[in-house]
Amino acid sequence: MKSLIILIIVSVIFAGSLLCAAFNPGPVSPMETPAFAGSAACGSCHSEIFKSTRHTAHFLSSALPDDEHIKGNFTPGKNLFEYNKWMVVELEKKDSVFLQTAYMNGFPTEQREFGIVIGSGRKGQTYLYWDKNSLFQLPVSYYTPGNDWCNSPGYSENYIRFDRVITAACLECHATYAEVKEKKGKSTYNKQSILYGVSCERCHGPGAAHVAFHTAHPEEKKANSIINTKHLSRQQRLDGCALCHSGLRKPKQPAFTYMIGQKLDDYSVPNYDVDTVSGLDVHGNQYGLLTASKCFKIAEQLDCSSCHNVHVSERNDMLTFSQRCMNCHNQNGVAHNTCSFKPPEGILLSSNCVDCHMPLLPSKKIMLKLANATTVTPDLVRTHLVKVYPDATKEFLEKKR
Repeated sequence: MKSLIILIIVSVIFAGSLLCAAFNPGPVSPMETPAFAGSAACGSCHSEIFKSTRHTAHFLSSALPDDEHIKGNFTPGKNLFEYNKWMVVELEKKDSVFLQTAYMNGFPTEQREFGIVIGSGRKGQTYLYWDKNSLFQLPVSYYTPGNDWCNSPGYSENYIRFDRVITAACLECHATYAEVKEKKGKSTYNKQSILYGVSCERCHGPGAAHVAFHTAHPEEKKANSIINTKHLSRQQRLDGCALCHSGLRKPKQPAFTYMIGQKLDDYSVPNYDVDTVSGLDVHGNQYGLLTASKCFKIAEQLDCSSCHNVHVSERNDMLTFSQRCMNCHNQNGVAHNTCSFKPPEGILLSSNCVDCHMPLLPSKKIMLKLANATTVTPDLVRTHLVKVYPDATKEFLEKKR
């Protein structure tokens, strides 16, 4: 009897240990770093695409600071941003180092070195600085339409600040990859791990295995260990763009873990009401606006790549974009009269659908003050809510006359 009791006790302890083990997953293994090849490795086989892609806004969305990548004038007299008569930021280049220095009543109060350039300069640029392994935004940015320095987005135009933290969720949309550690809302980075720009591997996946395979098997023409976006579903392709073009999103997984082809909502979810467009800003939520458009809802295959060739810089080429509109707005290959508006004689509407149906509209979120201005100016961004805009049509016709 005593032996039976001991056996029962041992069995209970053993079963209990198994139960505890089942509910204790043990230490979490560190996430394996994806094996990237670097975009330069793509150029050996895809030379033409690589050459053209290097000039796109995506590829140039982040870079190390140098004369080639930094816009703006550092010449004395052109290198000051005045907040008021007491507060000034001076932008300087000393040897190969670029600096922003804050002055209060003529005395320097803080100086930081440019660490990363954010933005291609097509519309503007902002700049980040390193504090150990953390990133912060510099107070002064560059605005291309005004060809002048301006207050950095997210900062007041009335006083100097250097304290805006750059989280991994922000950098994720301006770089291909960065090794990040998150703690209490603060991101720290491995500087050597950063792959600058939104380059080939952001949209096709990490390419080291692909490069290794085809280097060893040059006769094999079928792509191995790489993602061809043509073979993805419509929603998978849209998700790849929505990662950074659907406004602020609520993260469910760490930054830089989403890979093209995966379901985006498993990694982050929209931070807006998907059933209304009234609150969507033209800056940063092209996906929300496009998917609310009538043409998107009735065209089963329409996605971002229907209009955008990400391998080529086509900015302001309205004829090319309008021809892509006509790919859908035709019958048996012949353009048909889908536009009910009758323009004055001599004006060909099909050469520019965009300015009437996707006009530049003022952003409610990005307000900028230029160095020599007294008031703030909203950034103008092309809306992706495709519809009839009577005021835009009127403005378009006035410019044509």
